[in-house]
This record gives sequence, C-alpha cells and structure tokens, in this order.
Amino acid sequence: MISEKILEDWSISVVGGGGHIGLPLSCFLQNSGFKVLIIDSNSSTLNGIKNGVASFYEDDLSKNLEFALKRGLKVSSDIRKIKSSKFVFVTIGTSSKVKTIKQFDSLINEVIENMENESVLILRSTITITDLESINKNKKLQRKKISLAYCPERIAEGEAFRELVQLPQIVGSESKEISDVVTSLFRKLNIETIQTSLQNAVFTKLFSNAYRHANFSLVNEFSNIAFENNINFNEIVKIASKKYPRLKSLPFSSFVGGPCLPKDLETFIKSYGVKNSPLNRLEHVNEIYLNNIVKRCQKLFTNKKIIQLGIGFKKNSDDTRGSGAVLLYKKLIKKGFDVYLVDPLVNKNNFEGKLYEYKKIINKTNNILVAVDHDLFQNYKLKNKTVLYADVY
Repeated sequence: MISEKILEDWSISVVGGGGHIGLPLSCFLQNSGFKVLIIDSNSSTLNGIKNGVASFYEDDLSKNLEFALKRGLKVSSDIRKIKSSKFVFVTIGTSSKVKTIKQFDSLINEVIENMENESVLILRSTITITDLESINKNKKLQRKKISLAYCPERIAEGEAFRELVQLPQIVGSESKEISDVVTSLFRKLNIETIQTSLQNAVFTKLFSNAYRHANFSLVNEFSNIAFENNINFNEIVKIASKKYPRLKSLPFSSFVGGPCLPKDLETFIKSYGVKNSPLNRLEHVNEIYLNNIVKRCQKLFTNKKIIQLGIGFKKNSDDTRGSGAVLLYKKLIKKGFDVYLVDPLVNKNNFEGKLYEYKKIINKTNNILVAVDHDLFQNYKLKNKTVLYADVY
C-alpha cells in the first residue's frame, strides 16, 4: 500500500536536474507550485543554475529559471538530500553501451539507497524492460516499499516548456495504485496522462524514436539514389509535394543525429533482438548520405578550403551531441580540407574543436558550407561567395 501521506507531500527531487531533460522539468515543477530540489554532480552546472545561468540553450529557459529561483528552487550535489522528497525523478541520459548502463545501474542503486520509505521513483530516461525488471527486483526498493513508474520524456529539444503541457504523459507501472498516484501528480500540472504497463511504456518510447529515425532515413535513402543518378532530390521533393496532400508531411533529406534518435534506435535493436531488418541498415544509409555531401564539397570546393557554418545537431540548437555536422566536419578533415568552424550558438567550452568568429575569417576563403542553417546565418554576408547547403538536420 502507498502511504496516504504521499498525497499530502508533493516535495520532489530531480536527479540529473541540471541537464537538458532535468532543468526545464525542474523549473516547470517549481513554477507550478511544487517544492523542487535539483540533484546534479556537475558543480559548474549547479553554480550556473544558482546564478540563473543554464549550461545550454532552451527556449524560455532563462526566464523560467529566474522565476523558479525566486520561488525557492533548490540545488545540491548531495544525493542524500533526496530523502526529504516523496517523489524522485531520474533524468540522466542513457545509452545501450555497457559503460553507460553500469553507470546508470550504479546511480539507481544510490538513489534507492537514499530515498525515503514509501516514496515514488519516476524514471524518464531511455531504458529497457530488462533494466526496469532488474530495478523492480531490487531488495532495498522492495524493503523500503518504493513505488516504481516509467514516465518517458518525449519532448523535442527547444520545445520543453510548450510540450510539457501539450503532450500526454505516458505513465508505465505494474500497479494501478502506483499509476493513479503518479497520474495525480501530473493532473496537478494539468497534463493529460496515458496509463499502461512498464513494458508498453518502454516499447512506446523506443518505437517512437526508432520510427522517426526510420522516417528521416528512408528519405535519405531516396536522396542517395538521386545523387548517384545526378538528380537534385530537394527539387524532386518540392515538385512531388506541392499541393499533393499525400506527401504533405514528407521531410527534406537531412542527416539523422542528435542525442536521442540514433541512441534509441540502437537500444530498440538490441532490446528486441532485431536482425536482418531495414532498421539495421539505417545508420549505413546516413553514413552514405554524409559521404555524398563530402563528394559535393570535393567537386565544388577544389582548393579544399571551407568556412563551415553550423555544428549543432539541428537548426537553432547549441547541442552538438550526435551532430551530423560534426561528423561531416571530421570527414572533411580526413579528406584534406582546411575547415573553419563557425557557430555562435555553441559554447566553446562544450566543444573540443576550434570555433571562429565569421567576421574574423570572412576573407580566408569564398567557399561556404552551410551545414546547419541557423536563423542567425541569414544576417551573414554571403554575397559573392560560393555556397553549398548541406541539408544536415
């Protein structure tokens, strides 16, 4: 039985609360009337948050963080402090790699060790059903009567404060009682919920991103075929989709990257034993797509000197995790190109390569590769330059 007290105490800890998933959620919860404690091991990130500065860009994050701090948002690196919370969210990024899995398992054990009896553990990270079953069998979790729910995060980066309230929240649990308690929390936020089993919640999360990956990659496969036949595929897309409703949602070709889609596709394939499936070939499709961009550069920029605009994983993002533009840059370097990287959105401290200011290198070369078409690049002087748009998403 879940203690009645839990419905009277809405104190929340967010483990990994300084990151892309955790910080917007923490601010949203605090600004909605909950008492929130951010737990994060990165001291630099925590110091920034205390001063109202996030380590990454998210639309409306600055003003939400400022308001949350005024309303009492707390931060700490001491995980023992989660003992004061009845609800503990874990928002740490994961992957299917052995090292990351071991780190996640260790963290979960530490979280359970420090949680209050009869509290609720809510996981939002990508995870497998095997992981959840293992957590459910944790003896300390059982002894302390900690309830476990999987509420996967499905928000697009940059859209957190809109989609937190717009998207239905999946609530996965093996107990109707636990689902009802977690649902009551989200109901206080006016968020619609969908209750289901842990297994269905996991499959839904992984399927959604694997499907999106496949959707983009299929278009890239057609783009690759068009390239081999000297056909401009973007022109084909424009022709085929104009006033044609059945292709209304057809995306343009673009490299599939970022912190979620490739990772969740890999996790899906490994979790469900996917073999000899089109899904197994998707990464190869995108590799060919990047190689074709390199070939276009070799043909157009014969002196092998380029100013590359953009290294984020998508338009108007400062996040370089899983970025196709970064992979493209590395491929160009291997082919002997001199590449000057320009991306004012990216924090130089978060990127291992050298970043330049466009105005300081504008005369280095007339060759411009627009790898990620940030809005701010519209103000750059590209007249009389040789410009190639790479269409890297």
